[in-house]
Amino acid sequence: MSSPVQNTSLPQAVITQAIAWRVRLEAGGNTSELEQAACQQWRNSDPLHALAWERLAQIETPFAQVASKAPGLAQATLRNADTERSRMSRRAALCALTGSTLGVFLLGWGINDTGVIQRLSADFATAVGERQQYRLADNSQLFLNTDSASSVNFNGSERRLSLARGELSVAVAADTRPFMVEAAQGLITSFGARLLVRQEVGSSLVQAIDGSLLVQPARAAEPLLMTAGQVVRLSTRNITPVDSHMFDYSAWIDGVFAVRNMPLKHLLAELGRYRRGVLRCAPDLENFQVSGVYQLRDTDLILRTLALATNADVRYFTRWWAEIVPQKVAWS
Repeated sequence: MSSPVQNTSLPQAVITQAIAWRVRLEAGGNTSELEQAACQQWRNSDPLHALAWERLAQIETPFAQVASKAPGLAQATLRNADTERSRMSRRAALCALTGSTLGVFLLGWGINDTGVIQRLSADFATAVGERQQYRLADNSQLFLNTDSASSVNFNGSERRLSLARGELSVAVAADTRPFMVEAAQGLITSFGARLLVRQEVGSSLVQAIDGSLLVQPARAAEPLLMTAGQVVRLSTRNITPVDSHMFDYSAWIDGVFAVRNMPLKHLLAELGRYRRGVLRCAPDLENFQVSGVYQLRDTDLILRTLALATNADVRYFTRWWAEIVPQKVAWS
């Protein structure tokens, strides 16, 4: 469970200041002790400042690496950051974040700049590989999966969560107000049911874990009433059923990864959501069918277990690149 401060949505001005300080300290080259002390004083002056700094640190890729890849661009970012500390405008903050520094990250490190903004701006957010549980104001339980961001909007007539990225599950508490999850492709309403919503590229996956859900595509007139156990894919105009035989979509809530006769290639694509970098297998292993239940807390152990099951080995090219290959390749 997280503290009330950790659950807080950050004001754009605070986000801007945090970005400016980090760019100054990590991309500035020669940072003076006075600047470091000033940054520490800023962080200590307000719990929101400390929280913004903590969330920014979850991006994981140092701003300093921008300087080594594109010194001129880093200096431009630094100048923008200096300006932002005084102006604190929302628009310029996002420009400072996405227009330069994270543009280099995107090219050099494959990090989604939109995701950074979404995690910083959300009420609740997780980093890659992280899972969190929160108690909402109505006593509903919110579960966030890896690399996710969600915000809450409760009022006197409805309870609404928006899913900006990633995946969430909610155990909905009893209340006279409807409980809704807003995804990019439509709206999901729970009638006291436990639900799961996963944002994908161009669609959302929805599961009624128990109870009933009403799923309304954003650009279609007819909603769908889902019953317990159903899984569907939601687009802005259509709802299509999903075969969940091979993969237990809600197993992550219990900290596990459960598959049934799933091709190794597809399994690694799912597992790759829980770690950064490249994760793949040799072409002749792609269709090897795997079944099992694995603990998500150690993805490297999962890889080693999969390698044993396929009579293969795990080859690490770098910390960010792992591949399951036949033993004769691994030891050649």
